[in-house]
Amino acid sequence: MLHPPRTRRQTRAAILGRLLAEEGLFRPMLARECQVTEGSLSRILAELRAEGLVEELRRPVPYPGGPSTLVALGKNPRVAALEFVHDRLGFGLGPLGGGTDMAGRLPLPPAATPAALEAIAAEAVDSLAAWCARAGLRPWQVAVSIPGHVAAPPAALAAALAAAPAAAMAASPGAGRPNPILPLDPARLEARLRRAFPGVPLVLANTATALAAMHLHGPGAPPLRGRHLFLAFGHGVGGAWVDPVTDRDPIRPIEIGHVVLDPQGPACRCGHRGCLEAVASTVALAGLCGVAEAELVAAGAEWPRLARLTPRREAALRGVLGAIGLVLGNALNLQPVARVVLCGWPAALPPPLRAAVAEGMARSLFGGGGPGGPDLLFLPAAPPAPPAAALALAAHALIRRGGLAALEEPALS
Repeated sequence: MLHPPRTRRQTRAAILGRLLAEEGLFRPMLARECQVTEGSLSRILAELRAEGLVEELRRPVPYPGGPSTLVALGKNPRVAALEFVHDRLGFGLGPLGGGTDMAGRLPLPPAATPAALEAIAAEAVDSLAAWCARAGLRPWQVAVSIPGHVAAPPAALAAALAAAPAAAMAASPGAGRPNPILPLDPARLEARLRRAFPGVPLVLANTATALAAMHLHGPGAPPLRGRHLFLAFGHGVGGAWVDPVTDRDPIRPIEIGHVVLDPQGPACRCGHRGCLEAVASTVALAGLCGVAEAELVAAGAEWPRLARLTPRREAALRGVLGAIGLVLGNALNLQPVARVVLCGWPAALPPPLRAAVAEGMARSLFGGGGPGGPDLLFLPAAPPAPPAAALALAAHALIRRGGLAALEEPALS
């Protein structure tokens, strides 16, 4: 059964997305997976090939009389990215299908001032633009990943903020609020990027959005079946709702890390106490295990080897995992999903200990697992070096709009 009529952009996005995930497909399989007729596929592939977004490669036939031409992403389109993490800024340029042509990193000093952050970001942008000029390359998309970033409000809300800030803030919590994690002015950074790369589409998002794009919409990712809730556990705790590609943005951030579990709990860097992040980040985990956070993060999936898991520590970890599950369960009361993806340190723990997450979810009225409930998927705690996640976000943004200059495209395929 074929897919209901889609816009040209949606069809192009579906094709490019499958090619990114599979690193190339024969035409019959590509048509089947994207739910288009072979005639429509041929027409769209002709467009994409002329634009340099795809190429067709000769391969041995998979069976007698089978196809011999493999469709793959083109090698020319490049994406560029900046990725802020808690102690460094990564920047680079790479092909649409993954990897890097160039990458650089600059240290971020602790408690950096807005002026210092702006100067470091300016150095990264200038270095990236200079490298592109020397190489004769122009990115098709630029993305920036910023911890704690909140998207700018729509124009109508921005006007309300100017006229009546208190009322507008009540209507949209978080809008117009300064970033509590990184005191960076995104508008000034955006202006600098637009001067450096005029006419190139630009997206700014928070860290969880970039990681979700990398894990769920990147190379090797199977097609999404239903909505997912993605959580990333690092120096902070971030989350995102992830949907199959639709007209709206399929990755939408959620400030789940700053859900308050205990108003008298440990201090959080957002200024509150008892946030989920204050008990479930790698900072909190390092303190619980008695090791340095940098050492714990560097160990990746091997971090449990650094800490002797005594019965007392196991009980403490079980409590943290149960708290994660409780927050998840309450979130799922509002927005049911097909799967919950937990990316980070919990994946390195043995399954009996990880079961505390499901137990915590079960304490919520509708958020529990079991029959009819969401699947739980744990991904390893070995994040790639920046700007890998932001490059994946740039590729996702380019593919989401089907490689077109504008996101809106009314014509049906």
